[in-house]
Amino acid sequence: MQYRVRRADGDPDAAEGGGGWIWLSHRSAIVARDPVTWAPTRATGVLIDVTERAEAEAALREAKADLELVVAERTAALKQRDLLLREVYHRVKNNLQIIDGLVMMQALQLKDPDGRQALMGLRSRVYALGLVHQQLMASPDLESFDIAPFLDELARNILLSGADDGVGLDIAICPLTVNLDFAIPLGLLVTELITNSLKHAFPEGRGTITIAMRRREEGGVLLVVADDGDGIPTSPPAGEDGGGYRRGLGGTIVKGLVAQLDGTIEMRFDKGTRAEIILPTPVVDVAGSPVEMAAP
Repeated sequence: MQYRVRRADGDPDAAEGGGGWIWLSHRSAIVARDPVTWAPTRATGVLIDVTERAEAEAALREAKADLELVVAERTAALKQRDLLLREVYHRVKNNLQIIDGLVMMQALQLKDPDGRQALMGLRSRVYALGLVHQQLMASPDLESFDIAPFLDELARNILLSGADDGVGLDIAICPLTVNLDFAIPLGLLVTELITNSLKHAFPEGRGTITIAMRRREEGGVLLVVADDGDGIPTSPPAGEDGGGYRRGLGGTIVKGLVAQLDGTIEMRFDKGTRAEIILPTPVVDVAGSPVEMAAP
């Protein structure tokens, strides 16, 4: 049993060292009983001054209450942050969908094939941006997601909106957790490479586009986007730079995106076009926040 008593020489409001309260721990035991009635006739006990322990426990309870209040406030702030982030992602995605629809309507009204193709390429880029925000909005931490289903959906949508029925897709992407800063340039990069194949590789409307991504044993990630078409010459033409890619807008975008990802690209033109990109592995901490980019 534990209780407090007032000091004999002070009042409850007195400072420590004078009056005030002390906490006592009381332990007792019956050591003798009446042999007939079995009533206690003798007992022994001990009183222990546990004031320091009681005051320490009270201080701990107060600190715990303060900590729980701080945790509750932080939790509420995080929930509010998540709600705001979801709302931002949702509005960005909706605005990009509106732009996507407007570009699509304009493309359908154009009679010039080159102009229509240019607008469809723009539409694919806008779709890639919207898909990134859709994936983030659906992720538990609102900061990271697996790139594999994202690239699969992105590639199939591009083919659905811009490829002939005879063009197929072969895709194999390893699971890879990425953040917004990695996903956007990677999505745009894949979009440009697929669009390039659809534009140049299949004049007869038949062929296969292959997309593969795997982790390299020596570090980093290898991304391959290839086609088996014949729309691009088997050797790099004079209009291409030392990296083996055309100097047009698409080539400029591809090189810029690869540089943004701190990667390297190599183009091959044997039996189709093959782009091999080596990228650093995005490193994500346990909370889903990007902490660094592992070197390729």
